Amino acid sequence: MKNKNYISKLLFTAFSLLITSYCNAQIADSIKYENGFLHYHEYGSKDLPPIIILTGGPGNSYNQLEGLAETISPKFRSILLEQRGTGKSIPIPFDSTTVNINAVTKDIKTLLDSLKIEKSIILGHSWGGMLAMNFASEFPNNVSHLILVAPGPHKDAKNGFDVLITNCRHTRSFEEEQRLNQLNERIANNEADSLEIIESKKLFRRAYIFANPIPDSIFQKINRGNNSKTSNLLWNDIISNYDVSKSLKKFTGKIDVITGRQDVVGFFSYELKRDIVNAKIHWINECGHFPMYEQPTEFYKILYKVLNAA
Repeated sequence: MKNKNYISKLLFTAFSLLITSYCNAQIADSIKYENGFLHYHEYGSKDLPPIIILTGGPGNSYNQLEGLAETISPKFRSILLEQRGTGKSIPIPFDSTTVNINAVTKDIKTLLDSLKIEKSIILGHSWGGMLAMNFASEFPNNVSHLILVAPGPHKDAKNGFDVLITNCRHTRSFEEEQRLNQLNERIANNEADSLEIIESKKLFRRAYIFANPIPDSIFQKINRGNNSKTSNLLWNDIISNYDVSKSLKKFTGKIDVITGRQDVVGFFSYELKRDIVNAKIHWINECGHFPMYEQPTEFYKILYKVLNAA
């Protein structure tokens, strides 16, 4: 009798693990469109509330936020888009006619339509937050809740990024700035080895992380691929054309902003609040630009709170 009970418990446990694994399994798929394929990754059951997750950069790999998507997948259908010009989502032709703010914004609508999702939570980090704001401005009826994590500027991008670059430089010592310039020159001349490339990335990222030096565990999570061509194409368009200070007011849903108090990008959140008064800012102490990795306990506490209140 004891053996039967033991076997029954084992079978029940195995079955539970199988169901949990199935519900949280990653699904990778793509959508055909006029310039190629848009690739995306799903985590969590299709019966759960959908949340579209947009990575920063511009040009960063989707897997920089894969940890976030996996973490919330037991409660939400997390969908990570490989944005146009990143990963496998490379358009043909690959130039400013196919990689621009208007195109990458419409890709989110294409994704929702393909998955037959009428309305979704949109979560964007950094540049992904800028993209999320633009989508909510263009397609307000398709957004149920806007969550911006350490977002970039919502207007006057050139001036904002000039201030940001200056702020970043002031977080490094004179010696560190000199070393970074030397490393970047060696990289440009194809003279740098793999260790020097990593050193350069860590020095560049130092301004964005509260802990100094950057813990390897965090660096490994944020140091993911970036398509420099896509980044350049979108930066040019952002500087010339990006401004949602008026159009975002068409979106009447909830806007929550989660950002680190020590983030060099944090002043953009203040400026957003001045124009969009219904935006609510949630600050995290001792935290830079990646709150989901720097202060995960506080980040997910806030995230689940705002999601449950939606």
